[in-house]
Amino acid sequence: MRPSPFLSSIQNSMRHASHWLAIAVTASTLAACGGGDDSTAAPVTPPSPYLAAKTGDVLKVGIEQLHPTQAVVGYDQIYYHLGRKQPDFTRYAPSTAGYLGDDENDNYSRYLYRSEFKRVDDYCADNGQTGADPAAYKPQTVRLIDPATYRCTGPAPVAGSAAATALKTVVIGPQGTLYLTDGHHTFTTLNELADGGPKLPVWVRVAANFSDTTDTSAFWKRMADAGYAWLRDANDKVIEPAALPSRVALSGFQDDRYRSLVYLTRDMGYSNANVSEFAEFYWGNWLRNNGVDLAAYNLRNLERSRITVTNGIAAARSGDSTTSYVAAVRDTALRMIALDGTTPIGPNRTAAQLGKLGQPATAGAWNDLLEEEVWRADTNSSNRYRTAGKAWYAVKYRQCGGPASTQPACWLLPVN
Repeated sequence: MRPSPFLSSIQNSMRHASHWLAIAVTASTLAACGGGDDSTAAPVTPPSPYLAAKTGDVLKVGIEQLHPTQAVVGYDQIYYHLGRKQPDFTRYAPSTAGYLGDDENDNYSRYLYRSEFKRVDDYCADNGQTGADPAAYKPQTVRLIDPATYRCTGPAPVAGSAAATALKTVVIGPQGTLYLTDGHHTFTTLNELADGGPKLPVWVRVAANFSDTTDTSAFWKRMADAGYAWLRDANDKVIEPAALPSRVALSGFQDDRYRSLVYLTRDMGYSNANVSEFAEFYWGNWLRNNGVDLAAYNLRNLERSRITVTNGIAAARSGDSTTSYVAAVRDTALRMIALDGTTPIGPNRTAAQLGKLGQPATAGAWNDLLEEEVWRADTNSSNRYRTAGKAWYAVKYRQCGGPASTQPACWLLPVN
């Protein structure tokens, strides 16, 4: 069978690496025998195996190998995942039948399925491997860093496959450095999970290879021109590439509350399907600069804020909260859908190009989405466990200073 172009390129790179290693060993031997002119010479670093990677190639790398191309993230998007996926195993007593899957009549199995199992299911999906196999799931044993504790249902992605098209993307930079262009929130979450971390393997797809651009300024201009870098801070001020974090870790990123706000309006204000890189940042900056004042809202309050639809136009429902986090999401989404599709939102990007949705046909479906995706708690009035809203998880994570796995008592208290 003829080897793939990428395999051949990797083999060539490895042969180059062997050549450089031989040179290094020879130099070391000469120095040890007194045959070298400088016995303190630094060791030779072999070339990166990614220098020959081509657009569309799929790479398996550790999170620690990825370099950010943005300085900001929406913390609440990450807090949602960290809060939901790290459960308190003592919260519910195991049922007599043990783990049953997503059983609406069994709080224990439902809780684990939608938290711990969700963690590994998303990890498999993010890596193009479909999802996790429930038959291989053993409660309270999953560790993402240990592949022996779970099984993905799909194979590892390969270049040209449908799975590869959904992977997060990188650009190969000077010296074969990997620059992450999509997936900062996903991989930051995986880095912060207790069973993840910087060495956790992930699969990425090569969007471009700019390794031939050795001048730093020229490289970052090329990245910016291609839309592969977001060189602005959390207040929409231009930054230099030197201000970017050196690695994918939450502590290195600034928190952009507008970016989180836009995330919560998905499928109400806009659709995230088939939009360009950094679409949420463009929306966030447009909202920041066009009269959405987050200081007017209490972003720890989750009182409901619904809409009404009259003659095909949605509006805020009177009597509901006007200052809660939910109200901020509602008001933002209403402002987004009221725009003409041709309204410029970012450079050469209109509202329609960035996924703007139209007016909802009815208020009911929209209000249900606000409840299910934004504000509701993780138990109903009958004390049945359910998946809470994204803002609820984020607010609880902020309130408790960590997930339920480490702060179990706090997670049972009401949001305050």
